[in-house]
Amino acid sequence: MRHLLCQICGTPANRTEDGALWLLKDDRADWPGWPEGMTATHPPVCLTCAHASTRLCPHLQGGYVAVRAKNVRTLGVYGALYQPGPLGPRPVTDIITTPGDPRSRWVLAAQLVRVLRDCTFVDLEAPEDRTS
Repeated sequence: MRHLLCQICGTPANRTEDGALWLLKDDRADWPGWPEGMTATHPPVCLTCAHASTRLCPHLQGGYVAVRAKNVRTLGVYGALYQPGPLGPRPVTDIITTPGDPRSRWVLAAQLVRVLRDCTFVDLEAPEDRTS
């Protein structure tokens, strides 16, 4: 995620002047303006893996969109929040923490979180996206 490598094969994610390619579960109905400002815990994809993922990934079977995001700044980390207990630290919940959050020292990070901005919907079947 830090280097925007494909989450499937680890090669550089597909990029154009519109940004890196992300496959997202389609949540447009729940959020006006989506995916602008969305937090992502899964890295972008290369074009070859994007085509395979749309057919094989269970997470995307309920509906997906392909999005290019120009600005993908790092927000923080997603992980398990622990709290002190009589027998030692114990997990409480999963949270996203940002730098400077006092809870950060009690989080076991699992994924880097990025915010997607300047998003454009793309058609994976369009000629420009087949050859990018």
